[in-house]
Amino acid sequence: MKETKQDKIWELTASRVHHEGDKNETGELEQLLQQSENQKIIDDSRKIQSDLQSTAPLYKTSEPRSWLNISDYFRKKKIRFFLSVSKYAAIIVLALISGILINHYRNTPVARPLTYSEVKVPLGQMAEMTLSDGTHVWLNSGTTLRYADNFGNEAREVKLDGEAFFKVKKDEIPFKVELKGSEIEVLGTSFAAISYREDNFSKVTLVEGSVKVNKTTGEEITRLTPRDQIHIPESPKEYFVKKVDTRFYESWTEGKIEFDDEKLSDVARRLERWYNVEIHFEQEEIGELRFSGTILKNKPFNQITRAFCLLLPVEVNYQNNIENKDVIIISKK
Repeated sequence: MKETKQDKIWELTASRVHHEGDKNETGELEQLLQQSENQKIIDDSRKIQSDLQSTAPLYKTSEPRSWLNISDYFRKKKIRFFLSVSKYAAIIVLALISGILINHYRNTPVARPLTYSEVKVPLGQMAEMTLSDGTHVWLNSGTTLRYADNFGNEAREVKLDGEAFFKVKKDEIPFKVELKGSEIEVLGTSFAAISYREDNFSKVTLVEGSVKVNKTTGEEITRLTPRDQIHIPESPKEYFVKKVDTRFYESWTEGKIEFDDEKLSDVARRLERWYNVEIHFEQEEIGELRFSGTILKNKPFNQITRAFCLLLPVEVNYQNNIENKDVIIISKK
């Protein structure tokens, strides 16, 4: 018998099992089953259906465990499916499993594994979003925000890799932000957070409200009041808190960065992400120079480096790359 003919028999058999065939298909199947060698196919399909229906209900179990139990049932029954079985046999098996599970568990809630969504902002870009609870979030360049798809139902938790500014909608459910090595917990407030994976620290700046900073174990580290900024190194035990001018840490949401006597190395690291470039210092001590000023996102990058040359004893050279990032080399005058 040709394989195409077997496929047709399996297809018609699947229609009969699920009572989906019309009169023409039923008649065609009856003609094929008049041949004794074809009768075995319908017998096999009926046996699959009968065996699957004898599977015991699984109560109080998760979806993955349910599938594990079904697989174990197949193993114990020594049901084996060979590659020679046509694709329509597989269709019957999957359909029957689905049908039996629906019949047995239609009124039984099934615990489904959590699924997550991620928002990724490329280097050189910014993003603004509103979460389902009404919390407003700005994401800076090279940032990833991850949260469960059931966010807001029983928990409000997000994971941050990068830089973000949060205006948290007040709610009885705490809003938590997982950083690298620590966690922020609030009810309703505005704050900035920096926690890039490649950096050796995290930083949280509170604009208004109150923030509790915890270890990843949930143990409280400290609480912040407005204008507090906590610097958390890789070892949270060595954190420190200082008062800052918060506009330097929220101004980037308006398309500008304000620097107040910051190291040029720190300025360069932020500009690399914002403009998707590489900045190198020819001499290490150049990175220790201090810079104050305001940088506008919509201005050409060479205007920014021109400010460096006017305010600091440095000069800037460009290496333009078509396929890769442009490279900026800063050296002493």
